[in-house]
Amino acid sequence: MSKKCKNNYKYFLDDFEEYPKKYFVRLFLIFFVSLLVTVTMFVFPQRIREEEVASLVYTTIDSPKLQPLTIGEAQKIIKESKAISVLFTVPKGEKYQELMKLFHNVRKMDELNRPIYFYPLIYHVNELAKEYNLAKNQMTIIFFKEGKEANRLTIEENKQYNFSDELIPEINRLPLTNIQKLENELVMENTQDIE
Repeated sequence: MSKKCKNNYKYFLDDFEEYPKKYFVRLFLIFFVSLLVTVTMFVFPQRIREEEVASLVYTTIDSPKLQPLTIGEAQKIIKESKAISVLFTVPKGEKYQELMKLFHNVRKMDELNRPIYFYPLIYHVNELAKEYNLAKNQMTIIFFKEGKEANRLTIEENKQYNFSDELIPEINRLPLTNIQKLENELVMENTQDIE
């Protein structure tokens, strides 16, 4: 075995001395292919995820008031927008289906005063939950003003809601953060006066 290895090594050295260009070209090709594979490992999964979400989740949405938010650009869009409302939810369950029915109701959507952007919680859920203080079992609509959270509306899975009557006014009030703060202060003052 060692004699065979020595012969192969000697053959390699002789061949390398005679045709060094051939070996450098092979080495370069191996390096180039490995670099190409490495780059595709980082680029393609993100695109594949975006295409999966687009084909499985966003194709079911045909409401002009519920706009898909591209997963790869969502955080950039949120930070750069002066004012944006974003729905964060896992795209399954009874509440989700009820919400989608509401967004597909043209008459009810006329009452909604601004579009809502939809960010489905499918990939990187734990990171998103930590960053935006979300719970997986809740639907959360957050109003961002100049990239910072200004107000939020949380729809819990175990509570009963009349989406058609209650949700649209609540969503319309999300941008009115100052009014909501004043209402909360009035409630606090009234409870202190009663005590």
